[in-house]
Amino acid sequence: MRNLRSSTTPSRTSSTEAASAGTGPTKVPPAPNPNALAVWPAGQTGYTDVLLSLPAAGGRSAALARARQAKRNGLKAVGVLASSDYSSLHPGYFVVFSGIFDTQAEATAALAGIHAKGFSGAYQARVTR
Repeated sequence: MRNLRSSTTPSRTSSTEAASAGTGPTKVPPAPNPNALAVWPAGQTGYTDVLLSLPAAGGRSAALARARQAKRNGLKAVGVLASSDYSSLHPGYFVVFSGIFDTQAEATAALAGIHAKGFSGAYQARVTR
């Protein structure tokens, strides 16, 4: 049987030993919040599936509530965009979206699943600043 801790193999130190050596304990990043909504990546042009658009005059809270409901219904990468911030979208709305796609084909492929989850009016849109 071989000794795994030979004199040429450095021994491992525990986080307590590392802390006392001045390097501090290793921090584990927190798990992502499962209730967090997606944020469109800054500067990225792409495609998404628009679940619904609500007039901005009605406030962002209604759009956020609908986005959270869509997420609870199992949709992925759900978020809210202020359409006035994007030249490719009609201004004056909060847009509840699902998915951040590089291609129109990817957005189109996701629509069937979105329609099956109760968003029959969903459609794809290009998102450009």
